[in-house]
Amino acid sequence: MSSALGLAATSAVLQQLISDGFVALKLADVLGASPAVTCLPPEKAQAQADLPSLNIVLYNQTRNTGWANLDLPSRDGRGERSANPALALDLHYLLVAYGLQDFHAEILLGAAMQVLHDTPALGREAIRRALKPEANKPNLPKQLELAGLADQLEQLRITAMNLGMDEVSRLWGAIQLPARPSAAYSVSVLLTQTPRSVRTPLPVSSRQVHVLTLRSPRIDRVEAEGPAGTPILPNSIVRISGALLKSPQLTLKLNGVSLPPASLLSVSDEEIRLQLSPALDLRAGLCSVQVCHAHLMGSPPQPHGVVESNLGALVLHPQALFALEPGAGQDVIDGQAYAKGRIRATVTPPVGARQRVRLLLNEKDPPADRPARAYSFDAPEGNGVIAPAPSNGVLRIPFQHVLPGRYLARLQVDAGVSPLTVAADGRFAGPELLL
Repeated sequence: MSSALGLAATSAVLQQLISDGFVALKLADVLGASPAVTCLPPEKAQAQADLPSLNIVLYNQTRNTGWANLDLPSRDGRGERSANPALALDLHYLLVAYGLQDFHAEILLGAAMQVLHDTPALGREAIRRALKPEANKPNLPKQLELAGLADQLEQLRITAMNLGMDEVSRLWGAIQLPARPSAAYSVSVLLTQTPRSVRTPLPVSSRQVHVLTLRSPRIDRVEAEGPAGTPILPNSIVRISGALLKSPQLTLKLNGVSLPPASLLSVSDEEIRLQLSPALDLRAGLCSVQVCHAHLMGSPPQPHGVVESNLGALVLHPQALFALEPGAGQDVIDGQAYAKGRIRATVTPPVGARQRVRLLLNEKDPPADRPARAYSFDAPEGNGVIAPAPSNGVLRIPFQHVLPGRYLARLQVDAGVSPLTVAADGRFAGPELLL
């Protein structure tokens, strides 16, 4: 690969190639003076055009599409350099001829085009000779000899470009000089690279082939153990039903977190029984569950690859105790008394600051001649969570404009609702608040 000096070295090689070609064609006898071959900015070359000369202008460079994605990505997942991709460029040149006498510019341009036509590719020895410092090359920096241009993998190819009148017009318009006899060429491909240390893995010492039957677990239902409709509470036993659930390398994930093996009560192909506990640090509401199987391969066997089931869903319902806080009172509006105050709700699991919490009140044992009264009140913003604590287990929820009576109290946390107790007669019995 070439160093960062490769671009300048390519221009220098073109300069020496055309200069040597002019000598071989004996243009000095035709023009009456030895023509100069320069690599000057266009405006400076224009100012020095009192003698026959040919100026080489690098007017554009583009990424080579064939090399653009080689050795990419250059870094691994840990951010360490795993490859050192080369910068691959196609260089676009404009040959501009200058001459004060008739036909001199045309003679120079024609001779340069003939030289490049006869040399469609630059060999390694030709590049080394062109970049070797000599007395007849006073403007050639000696550092270009060390650019490594002759040692790069790709050979430099010179290709004539057919620019239309619109492209030529735009090009000279960008240069902002009067148009001169010119020809465009592309030199491809220049590979530049900065030496950098890369992380190279050790060679493979042995090869092993493992054939495994692909068994994808499937979750069909997630429910609490007990009668149908039993809510899932923070200390419930949960049954996960499905197919192909059992595996020697089984991992059960709840909300994306792997559960400890001690929480799994039993495992079979059709069912996994899971014991919930406050130690799992779950939040009330919708939770996801997933079964993962790892494959053991290698010597000694190590987990490689994971087969995951579909996501199952469960709603974790909170448990709550309620009490009327001291200081409750009444408002009288149009002769009707309405209760007001705050209700303290002790909830398990504790709620986070961004969870939606509502207190639900339903009248207990209403008379048969009217529907039961019902009220709902939102918890204060932030749910009483005080940083740096992540959650709060005791909520104080204000209420007002409630007709006095006995009410069943529930706490709704996101999608979960605290359960009610049921009396022997099948009717809801509590938790009860007297307001």
